[in-house]
Amino acid sequence: MSGPDQTDVWLEVLGWLRVAENDRRAARICVDADPPLLDVAAFHTQQAAEKLLKGFLVLASIDFGKTHDLDKLGSAVISQFPIVAALVEVMGAWTSWNIAYRYPDIDIDNPAPEPAAETLSKAFDLIAQLARLLHALALPTDVDDAAGPP
Repeated sequence: MSGPDQTDVWLEVLGWLRVAENDRRAARICVDADPPLLDVAAFHTQQAAEKLLKGFLVLASIDFGKTHDLDKLGSAVISQFPIVAALVEVMGAWTSWNIAYRYPDIDIDNPAPEPAAETLSKAFDLIAQLARLLHALALPTDVDDAAGPP
């Protein structure tokens, strides 16, 4: 029995790259807004990272189930792609951004501080680097790269 078709895997990874890029762009727009929407930017940054990690797991044919935990996803990715460890390990701290600002009064006694614009800017750089690596690793040699890099 053979593994998954490389073209099908590539197309699925491209889908994850596309939605991650949309979240990254939304986060950038929120940071650039006047006044900045740092809480919304943090949410979209977490989402972009999550989608890229899931893209790596698709590439490795690993079922990731339903999770938003960047530590869990990151550990699975690092086990298959140790080259991304330095980028991915930082992202675990972003897991709370998935819900910290999305609902009122999640933890009224200990609210999560919004990340600074500088923190988000560094996160955007990490996400861009991770996207480039995923794109480079996923590109099959027999598929025309008409979609271009993310």
